[in-house]
Amino acid sequence: MNILFIVPDALRADNLHCYGYPNQTSPFIDKLAKEGILFKNTISTSSHTMPGIVSMFTGLGSITHGVNGPKEYEEWNNGKLWRAWQTPFNILKENGYKIAGCDQWMYSQLGYDTEIKDLSNAIEEYKNEKFFMWWAPYHTHLPYNPGDPYDEMFIPEGYKISESTRKRLEVIKTKMILHKPGLLSQFEEDLAKGITRRSTHPITVATLTVEKEDKPAIMALYDGEVRTQDEEIENYIKKLDELHLLDETIIVITSGHGEEIGERGSIGHASCSLAGTLYDESVKVPLIIRYPKALPKGKVIDTQVSLIDIMPTMFEIIGLDIPKETEGQSLMPLIREKTDFREEAYSETRPCGFQLREGDERKIYAIRTPDWKFIYNYDPNNKDNCKYELYDLKNDSGEKRNLFNKKTDIANQFKEKLDKWIKKPSFLLNR
Repeated sequence: MNILFIVPDALRADNLHCYGYPNQTSPFIDKLAKEGILFKNTISTSSHTMPGIVSMFTGLGSITHGVNGPKEYEEWNNGKLWRAWQTPFNILKENGYKIAGCDQWMYSQLGYDTEIKDLSNAIEEYKNEKFFMWWAPYHTHLPYNPGDPYDEMFIPEGYKISESTRKRLEVIKTKMILHKPGLLSQFEEDLAKGITRRSTHPITVATLTVEKEDKPAIMALYDGEVRTQDEEIENYIKKLDELHLLDETIIVITSGHGEEIGERGSIGHASCSLAGTLYDESVKVPLIIRYPKALPKGKVIDTQVSLIDIMPTMFEIIGLDIPKETEGQSLMPLIREKTDFREEAYSETRPCGFQLREGDERKIYAIRTPDWKFIYNYDPNNKDNCKYELYDLKNDSGEKRNLFNKKTDIANQFKEKLDKWIKKPSFLLNR
């Protein structure tokens, strides 16, 4: 059997129709969900791309894999982390899988060396091989600029775009990094010094203050990108079907992180807004798995799961043992309706993601259960910025009312768990 991951960058679960969104943004993804399993509450390990992707394909939390910022990435890419660890990709290769993916220069340490430039062509090229492929389309990442007819399809009825909003939309349609005044990205700092760094995509930047009146128009642009992404995914699945590979391939639709669209006054995620958070709009992602030979159709699972659980699930389906160090759990027991599953999901982010400037040591950590979210904001250079947050997700799904000082017993329990997780040694650092 084959495995295909399609991982659109910055795809919010909440904006897919199959997740209860009223707009018809995702007719084909909805179809895949009906043919497979939809996990309603999947939590990423970060709110910027690389840590989430690494967690997804290793089954390791960010504390363990260590790739959570630019400095750590350089150490990883230079072979100073993971010296001898056998990754899941290594194991798949040993078992006859062709491993191919995108952005080889960024992710080669995961254990693959075949770069995909076009997924449809790759499916055709490897149709006679047992393959594991992953593809990260970019439509739902800033800038949001869907083509006709999706550029206006989702504008709310009766909503009029003012001239001032229209001007701000032009910025959102053309810039990748959008931050509030007073912030500065590493890209801007490098630009001022004449430094050029390698990037997966051309980087553009603007300072922008988002107004409340803008949100419906911005959300309509994002929804248009989701619909565009949906069509792209449909084309890939049709390619599998044409080659009689569809039911021979485990299809996984997910994302490395979510996306803030005005909930906190910013647009994007950590590496775009420079104001990354671990609230649900940034870390709640879709997860749909289709493989009719081993999985039921149309099943919806409410239990909270994490990105680190996906690879263990793949390995169980194909009959391989996951590395013993893996922290994720196979989702097959949930699929078989056994309810004994871990309650907590952990996340970590840098507020500026991979636009973090040298010397910025801030980190945000979170632990989430179905009922609660506990967040620790850490800044070793400014103790005034260190603070705790506690949210009752059942009664405050928007995470607006910090109960840290009111629910002290609950807060202390979460603090103890989170402190233990933060201090957890990484076995990879010396391997």
